[in-house]
Amino acid sequence: MNQRRFHFNGKSWLLGQKTYIMGILNVTPDSFSDGGQYNDLGQALMRAEHLIESGADMIDIGGESTRPGHTPVAMEEEWARLAPVIRELKHRWPEMPISIDTQKAGIAARAVAEGADVINDIQGGMADPQMMATVAASQAGYILMYNRSAAFAPGKVDVEEMATTLRSQVARAQSEKLVTDRILVDPGLGFAYGVEDNWTVLQNMGKFVGIGSGLLLGPSRKRFLGVVTGRSEKDRDWATAGVASIAVGFGMDVVRVHDVLGVRQAVLAADRWWRHDR
Repeated sequence: MNQRRFHFNGKSWLLGQKTYIMGILNVTPDSFSDGGQYNDLGQALMRAEHLIESGADMIDIGGESTRPGHTPVAMEEEWARLAPVIRELKHRWPEMPISIDTQKAGIAARAVAEGADVINDIQGGMADPQMMATVAASQAGYILMYNRSAAFAPGKVDVEEMATTLRSQVARAQSEKLVTDRILVDPGLGFAYGVEDNWTVLQNMGKFVGIGSGLLLGPSRKRFLGVVTGRSEKDRDWATAGVASIAVGFGMDVVRVHDVLGVRQAVLAADRWWRHDR
């Protein structure tokens, strides 16, 4: 049986044996659930330490909010937010993989030069035509997200169209010499979806399995969970853990979340059920 691996910056994750957890560290003033909490370097490092102690397998650092209605940030401002955090995390926890959440190839190039391991691109290469080539020229991994607004896909979600678009984006990445085993695909929950569309995507996640090396999901605290629970953004972590545990059975390899400790417990149980020989 062929083993799937996600390769990034000289490291690799064996997929299919466990669920990996990416902990979110937003160094922004306006992210939807934690904006302004970690702008200070000291606060950001405390947050990183908490994520690591809670069991994160990777830390995803964002310097520009991507919430609905966000204000775009100039490259130099985004880099000023990210650079000190990347450098200090690499100094303090050199073995902890770091992902950078950015749409800009210029930021990606600077980040990998500072030791970042993965580039998490919510536009899947559509915002910056140099992004895929930039990542390919490094050894970094790439998270390629399907973004409905970028794909100009109004109306009810069409999972077949999503899968076709993701395959096309991966093929484009391959044409830039970015090999598949360095790519995770992300169906982009919450990005220009109607509330019910998110559930449709979750129920059909199997259609995205095998497009990249693995499948990443980012359900954390999103609005579709608030509609179900009636809870505000900061009070949706239990619902996030519930979705994460269910998604393990539909082919999810990596989950990107705010509450690493709670989700870790949920996916440990889900891994025991879905990934253990029965």
